[in-house]
Amino acid sequence: MASATLDRFCQKVCQIIQSEGTACFTLGAADNRLYLQSFVDLSTKTTLEPGPQEDIDNNTELTQAVVEAIEAERSIILDEPLHLSGIELGGPVMVVPVIWEREAVEPEEEPAKHPVGILTLWGKRGGLTFDDEDQQLAGVLAQQAAALLVEEHLEEFEDIQTAFAAVPVGLMLIDSDGNIAVANAAAGEVLQVNTLQGSNLRQVDSQGQLQKLISQLQPGTQTQATGAFVSPLGETYATSVQLTHEGQSILAFTRSPFSTAAEELVGQVAHELRTPLTVIQGNLQTIQAIMGEEVTKEDLQIADEFIETALIQSSRMFRLISETLNISRIHAGKEIELDITEFDLIEALDQILTELADRLAGHQLVRQTPATLTMQGDRDKVISILDNYLKNAAKYSNPGTTITVSIQDQGDEVVIAVRDEGIGIPPEDIHRIGKEPGFRTSASKEQAGGIGLGMVYVRRVTEAHGGRMEIESKLGEGSVFRSILPKYQPSSRVPTEELESI
Repeated sequence: MASATLDRFCQKVCQIIQSEGTACFTLGAADNRLYLQSFVDLSTKTTLEPGPQEDIDNNTELTQAVVEAIEAERSIILDEPLHLSGIELGGPVMVVPVIWEREAVEPEEEPAKHPVGILTLWGKRGGLTFDDEDQQLAGVLAQQAAALLVEEHLEEFEDIQTAFAAVPVGLMLIDSDGNIAVANAAAGEVLQVNTLQGSNLRQVDSQGQLQKLISQLQPGTQTQATGAFVSPLGETYATSVQLTHEGQSILAFTRSPFSTAAEELVGQVAHELRTPLTVIQGNLQTIQAIMGEEVTKEDLQIADEFIETALIQSSRMFRLISETLNISRIHAGKEIELDITEFDLIEALDQILTELADRLAGHQLVRQTPATLTMQGDRDKVISILDNYLKNAAKYSNPGTTITVSIQDQGDEVVIAVRDEGIGIPPEDIHRIGKEPGFRTSASKEQAGGIGLGMVYVRRVTEAHGGRMEIESKLGEGSVFRSILPKYQPSSRVPTEELESI
């Protein structure tokens, strides 16, 4: 997973607990192995590559402490040094269980708990040991670690049955041999079968419609497919299938293609919102934990950093929600409403680059902009243009390639452009991008998920400002997405107080 977010989180743990180093592991639900995700050692500057480390069934010092910490649901302190991949972690060592908790979905259901990982801290500064306050703080930080690990490894958890039962969409999980491992009641209604679980797909798919859809999937090349399914009652359902990393297939039935798009949109927005919510919640919990009776200057500095990050992420949430509402207006055939103000476009770029730091971390980012550039427009929606261009560039180009973001002042116009070295667009499809809701090229479908609304939104926002959108692309070489916007809006659209300041 190798996340920059986890690296920064582990550095903060070292600051807060005053440890020499911190490591974060996930616990594989399938193979019971510890997988190193982040390793920070402030004293030696040693680094370790993410990857598998230990099977917790092995009888080592680390695995014994891990098992004890998970079973007791509390941190374990070891006075002696610990060894990890040939590196000695100086004592004392604190092993903290990272446990994900989910509230009950139904009134009669018990809350669920899953151990999802481990935090390891070593070398308390000043030659001290980890005390009760350290252990309490580590417990709070472990809750934040659980939120981060769940965000990036949700597919590893074994509560699929509960998740399937909680949604009205028909869902089935099918193994590589065609056996139905999990199915909800909605899927049973579609197929007119009382008990699907334990059956083979051939038994319930007499006309082979679902088997034909699944046969389109190919590991590593085509992991998604969509089609129509006619039920035994003659009703038509939009059907989608997705291949998991384990070779299983997840089938979903919905009433209409629009329902499928709406379902994917909701899922995409929920995924996007989960990250800022996780950061905000974790930061507030950490601030609450460190702001005790004796607050040091360092505590205040840490709190300020966490508050600043929470404010940035809350702004991101607000914009995501606003963007979603505007996409719904597009679906309804309504015009996008603009809130025109005067703002510095370069500051707006700085903001979105901070928000997308993790998303862009695997690429070489080149920036070509003036120091400042004042324009009139809807600041949040212009940021959404940059947001969509940059996320698409990262999504459709390989790690290590260059992404170039440029802003040019051309007198009465401002040019925003993002260039990537990605998969490119076939010449015959370029004119369809951003004009046909839901349209995606075959190459883009193979490269990454999505529902084809981001560029539609960007084009509508650009044109609502009186601008135009341009695309240049070469298949297999990359693309340039460009929005040319007027620097000034008609006086009738600018608030009086803004005009007086000009």
